[in-house]
Amino acid sequence: MNNFLGYRCSLCKKEFTPEQVTYTCDCGGNLDVVLDYDTIKKKYEPEDFLCRDETSLWRYLPLLPVSFPPGGEQTPLNLAGGTPIISLPRLAGELGLEQLWLKDESRNPTASFKDRASAVVVARA
Repeated sequence: MNNFLGYRCSLCKKEFTPEQVTYTCDCGGNLDVVLDYDTIKKKYEPEDFLCRDETSLWRYLPLLPVSFPPGGEQTPLNLAGGTPIISLPRLAGELGLEQLWLKDESRNPTASFKDRASAVVVARA
């Protein structure tokens, strides 16, 4: 989590420290996570994230605002992510595209792409 610097409002750009627990800015904007990209670039290569046995979202732990994945291995929090990407060649042809891919988020614990964000929020709480 030492790569996590805090939050920044997507609208007014006001910054918050990691200790300031808030969900939205006073202006109503969502808060984006601010990471120390210079440190991340020095510590990691893209291959470090692609060549792991871990297939859930926790493969990207150094890029998340938490120190460790929560709960046991088979909790819903640890099963989010790692959903397959499926090639759709017939539909691609019908649409005049060379390739078309579908990310199958229905494989997440609640069949929603929101499982990833929910897992990180719970781990951060």
